[in-house]
Amino acid sequence: MGRTRQINNTQLYPFQEQAIDSIDDFEGRSLLALDMGLGKTLIALHYLERNPDTFPAIVVCPASVKYIWEHESIHHIGLRASVLEGTRPSMNGYFVKRSKLTVLNYDILSHWLERLKALNPRTIILDESHYISNRKTKRSKATRELCKGVPYVIALSGTPLTNRPAELWSTLNILRPDLYPSFWNYGHRFCSPKLTPWGWTFRGATNLKELRSKLGSQLMIRYRKEDVLTDLPEKVRQTIPCDLKDREQYEYASSDFLGWLKQHNSARLDGAKKAIALTRVSYLLKLSARLKLRSVVRWVNKFLRETDEKLVLFAVHKKMIEALQRRCKAKSVVIDGSVTGRKRKAAVDQFQHDRKTRLFIGNIRAAGIGITLTAASTVGITELDWVPGNLTQAEDRIHRIGQKKTSWVYYLIAGDTIEERMCEILRQKQKVIRDTLDGGNAPNDFDVFNRLLRTIGRE
Repeated sequence: MGRTRQINNTQLYPFQEQAIDSIDDFEGRSLLALDMGLGKTLIALHYLERNPDTFPAIVVCPASVKYIWEHESIHHIGLRASVLEGTRPSMNGYFVKRSKLTVLNYDILSHWLERLKALNPRTIILDESHYISNRKTKRSKATRELCKGVPYVIALSGTPLTNRPAELWSTLNILRPDLYPSFWNYGHRFCSPKLTPWGWTFRGATNLKELRSKLGSQLMIRYRKEDVLTDLPEKVRQTIPCDLKDREQYEYASSDFLGWLKQHNSARLDGAKKAIALTRVSYLLKLSARLKLRSVVRWVNKFLRETDEKLVLFAVHKKMIEALQRRCKAKSVVIDGSVTGRKRKAAVDQFQHDRKTRLFIGNIRAAGIGITLTAASTVGITELDWVPGNLTQAEDRIHRIGQKKTSWVYYLIAGDTIEERMCEILRQKQKVIRDTLDGGNAPNDFDVFNRLLRTIGRE
């Protein structure tokens, strides 16, 4: 596949050049909704470099990728960013008032808001913009305030729609308040509203083709890997059924949940009676993970023993991550919520470049964004996240530019359990999300938890 001219030692793909042109076409207010691994950061940085009137610029992103932005800015456009830390601006020695590019995370934005607005920024880049999907949160309100009056706003997300159309409105309102001024109107058109005794809910999806058409013509730049990188190897998903260490214990917990809970964790019994459905699902998922651990470890060690390849594992709970690191027989690195900043980058670099480090173990949410793990071509999902977009993000840590092999994604699922049913629902929802962004027909059911409750309620 051909590439364009070299800029600051970085060669851009033709579709990346086209994306930069499209941002211009949308007058610098756009949603860059490229599949993960297609270089959203690179495109945004080159857009800034080619348009001097876009500075000063501010990047708001998850804390886990702040120093990746610093590194990419120096490497690709030769610009050193000012990275903000902490919640006390007056005590922060990293804040450079005249910096052309400032980077900070959503969680501290409200504390820095006054200082940042005093910079009179020309551009705001919202990386992983689905972080502001809930329009009522403090981070969303602070982001909206920061963007007021700023000429150029670019939102970046490989999964701008992680769960349901209602989550898109906050980003759309920030980008084009003239077109999306009211959630009420948007919600009634696209979110299948329902009036309940507690008020209106907007958890569904309607008129998805119309929404997709509007996004494409008004602000969204959408490229899929299969469309723009014909030489990128495919991604193959496969489910690996895992046997349980103690099937009788699971069956007991599933059929007589309160009796099982009384025997194993009586302190939680009263709370379980008040929210039995939610508690039952949560405990059965955790129990499935614990009881399948031996089978998961056996599969991992077999992979490590019979191949000379590297392997990426994703989990949800800290105990699962610790058990995998302890029992899997390979030199490994771990990224969970406690590994941040330069330590995070060092762990990624070690996995990418140290031949002896064959195993990467990450928390789905903490390690599922902002990093490249193309030294491996195999991912094992050992626990499921409730949000299907988070699983897609995790999968695509290996399915990115630079990958030369087919990407294999194995879902290590406890057979004939609630986890197996949840996996199937999530797979269906991944298709719904992709069809919403790319067109096509899909069912309008966006609620994983309620669908799961309905399946166990029929038992």
